[in-house]
Amino acid sequence: MYQRMLVPIDGSHASASVVPAAAELASRLGCHVDLVLVEPVTGARMPHPDHHRPIAELAAESQTLVPGTATPQCIRAANERYVARHVEEFEAQGVEATGKVVWGETVEQILRAALELRSDVIAMATRKLSNFNRRNTGSIAEEVLWRSKLPVLLIAHG
Repeated sequence: MYQRMLVPIDGSHASASVVPAAAELASRLGCHVDLVLVEPVTGARMPHPDHHRPIAELAAESQTLVPGTATPQCIRAANERYVARHVEEFEAQGVEATGKVVWGETVEQILRAALELRSDVIAMATRKLSNFNRRNTGSIAEEVLWRSKLPVLLIAHG
């Protein structure tokens, strides 16, 4: 049924909340998981918990931009470490997983990744779902839900 699951994460504590549920579902379904972190064109930020690092420590790292993006190399490296940690979480539960960091408009990149990776389902975190409307769901999650031709599993955080 489902052979590939796309799990978008953004480096926030809230987006990481999808990982345990997605890992359990992927384990039960026996499907491969592709994690994707999109660095937005408006500017990438350090992922959780790296964003708590001292400013002096960050200033010492390279502020050179990743070619073709507005992302400093130190932030790209932190994002890649963040994705790799989550890949390890899936693999520790016996789920085959890969991850990548991309740059661009968030919803477009999520939908593009789902198409390119031939995903069967997208699993992502959102805010509380008590009343399903823009006020309670993340605008990214809502837009992916409405624009995707794939099933989208929204996992409530908080």
